[in-house]
Amino acid sequence: MIKNYLITSFRNLWRVKFFSIINILGLAIGMAGCLLILQYVSFEFSYDKFHKNYKDIYRVQYNVYKKGECLFKCAAAVPAVGPAMKDNFPEVLEYARAFPVSGTISYKDKSFRESKMQIATPSFIQMLTFPLLIGDKEKALNEINTVVISEEIAKKYFGDEDPLGKTLTWNGEYNFTVTGILKNVPDNSHIKFGLLFSYMTLNEFSDQQSETAWGWYDFNTYIQLAPGTDPQVFQIKFQKWLENLKREEWESRNSKAEFILQPIADIHLYSDLLQESEPQENGDGDSVYLLLIIAFFILFIAWVNFINLSTSRSIDRAKEVGIRKVVGAGKEQLIYQFILESFLINIIAAFLAILLVALVIPHFNQLMNSQLSFGLLAGGNFWITLLLLFFLGAILSGVYPAFVMTSFKPVSVLKGKFSTNKKGTFLRKALVIFQFTASIFLITGTITVYNQLLFMKNQDLGIDLDQTIVIRTPGITDSLYAIKYNTFKNEVLNLSQVKSYSAATNVPGDEIFWANGIRKVEETKDQSKVIYMIGMDESYIPAFDLDIIAGRNFSKDFSADDSAVIINENAIAYLGFKDAEEAVNRKVRLSGKNRTIVGVINNYNQLSLKTATIPLIFLYQPVDNNRFLSVKINSRNPQESIQQLHNKWDDFFPGNPFDYFILDEFYNKQYRNDEITGNAAGIFAILAIIIASLGLFALASLNMLQKTREIGIRKVMGAKVSSISILLSKEYVKLILWSNIIAAPVSYFLLDKWLENFAYRIQIGWESFVLSAIIIAIIAFLAIGFKLIKTTRVNPVDTLKYE
Repeated sequence: MIKNYLITSFRNLWRVKFFSIINILGLAIGMAGCLLILQYVSFEFSYDKFHKNYKDIYRVQYNVYKKGECLFKCAAAVPAVGPAMKDNFPEVLEYARAFPVSGTISYKDKSFRESKMQIATPSFIQMLTFPLLIGDKEKALNEINTVVISEEIAKKYFGDEDPLGKTLTWNGEYNFTVTGILKNVPDNSHIKFGLLFSYMTLNEFSDQQSETAWGWYDFNTYIQLAPGTDPQVFQIKFQKWLENLKREEWESRNSKAEFILQPIADIHLYSDLLQESEPQENGDGDSVYLLLIIAFFILFIAWVNFINLSTSRSIDRAKEVGIRKVVGAGKEQLIYQFILESFLINIIAAFLAILLVALVIPHFNQLMNSQLSFGLLAGGNFWITLLLLFFLGAILSGVYPAFVMTSFKPVSVLKGKFSTNKKGTFLRKALVIFQFTASIFLITGTITVYNQLLFMKNQDLGIDLDQTIVIRTPGITDSLYAIKYNTFKNEVLNLSQVKSYSAATNVPGDEIFWANGIRKVEETKDQSKVIYMIGMDESYIPAFDLDIIAGRNFSKDFSADDSAVIINENAIAYLGFKDAEEAVNRKVRLSGKNRTIVGVINNYNQLSLKTATIPLIFLYQPVDNNRFLSVKINSRNPQESIQQLHNKWDDFFPGNPFDYFILDEFYNKQYRNDEITGNAAGIFAILAIIIASLGLFALASLNMLQKTREIGIRKVMGAKVSSISILLSKEYVKLILWSNIIAAPVSYFLLDKWLENFAYRIQIGWESFVLSAIIIAIIAFLAIGFKLIKTTRVNPVDTLKYE
């Protein structure tokens, strides 16, 4: 019986090759697109779930309030909070801390600038699942001046040598003994590192402040709760304990601190705080869910095509059903036959989808900045997902047409009295409207995301980033560094392609971690506020084309500028001044020292336009403690300028790697997630349109075929080709209009919610909806136009000669 069903199914598919190809191609594209997005989404949701006890592990978030107002929310907490939680609450089984650092690491003649480094407690590799391949995790970080390195770092510095017991030098000064080799940190970890230095080393340098301080907030702190502990209940319990401990101190300062528990598995998608471990790699939960919706939109559009084409062919298959019933076929047998056909089409589509996935993985990774590999084709999750999509597709797209076509009455069908069901026609129209509504939403979304990204990239940031090469300052220095630095600076400025040179602790796009309390000198301590600080030389303001609104720039001619500061416009009201003129020459208390405000500069966007500008204060640092050297060039060949700078660097700072980046590229990395969302929406909008257009073309072809005789009669009666074309296309015009009417408000609501994530945003104009409507109308009429013209030009003699 099954063999007979299969033979019949193949014959039916072969008899209508055109419609079979449309169905298979649409389903294959839909499955492939859905599979790729689901694998990407699955990876995004998998972050930090490789930790054995991830459900009980939390990162401690640090919030600070002043006079009831939240000053900041920080991913890094104070060092004292971990021990306080473990020592006073049995619910806390363990805590771990990691203090982010960077610098130049050397071994023999090899030196590299490393930014992925942490100073970590021994519990960091015990509580969290970062497997130690070589060494004892219970002892590896227990001693001062020890370091654990990853496989990648071991290969980078030691090659085929055994790293254990070898010495790595940090910034040419501090020696660390390698005590263990870690397995490389997984890509789906919110915190990345290649070197872990022992926390005891930091304790030595900080005089134990890295254990007991309640105000030094640079420490990623994690705790593991006992199974079954309610984190919200514990959080409230700890906060009450802390308020009792700190009541007098907080009341005297009119401030307070709050510690929030973040599930470690939620950090990647749902955390956007100050001092995130990987701020430019953190994802966006809303965008991931949007991609999930897009994935199912594409698949549903493909399923809709199948259902529409199957039910539209019901007239052609009605006689087949009637004859089968007359010769004794039961309804169940016919249902099995039609569902088997659906399964057969879905099987072929699934195999084609696997081939498509294998072909596009490299391009998909480039588009989405993802890490998917051909290994996913061998993964169990991939095949489980494929099987689910296959069975869902086969059943959902096969059951309804099967029941529709087996419900025909053989007497009516064989007498030629069969006609299409109004309910079925309505459903087909509704499904076509759904297809185009989804396509319009994706087109509108793509236009909106693109316009927002264009707006942000072209917006005046208040600072000039063009043609700027930024070099990270040397990690290995000596007592002659200041002399070498100034000579290097002069040599660089003498290069013909160099316009300016400046130094600072931060550059635009780099998150500021340096903050301190500030107040007017006449105010009391409890009136102090937290402000973020940037150190810079006298060249920074003119080099980046910042405007001095009042006062002056730093200058070597003023010896007192070591105690001078410059503020931005936001800091005027923040510090309690009426205007810029009033702020100039006023004294403030900052970092335990009285300082004079000598100038006020314009606001500029230190970070992306997702965030508003904030109060900033600038200190004069001509040489020491600056982390970035910014060189502006006027060359059409930046690589030539980079090579010249590299040569000068090697002359003055041997042993230090030449670590540079292009500033505007570095700044625009902040929009990575938004670009991914835009790219995905655009590409999958095109896929959705292709699938919907294939279905519409096939549906129109079938409808035209069924109306061939009607068209012939109309032409014999004198109807013109143009009037027939308008009559036949009127139905599709209505469907497109309804699609636009439904899509517009839904798109506006969802996209407006997305734009709320940006401090600076576009307004969604009517142009986006009009453009989407025009695009979908053109595509729809291209899909049906060819068949419409061909059908209306057929000679009526050929269509009516058998009547």
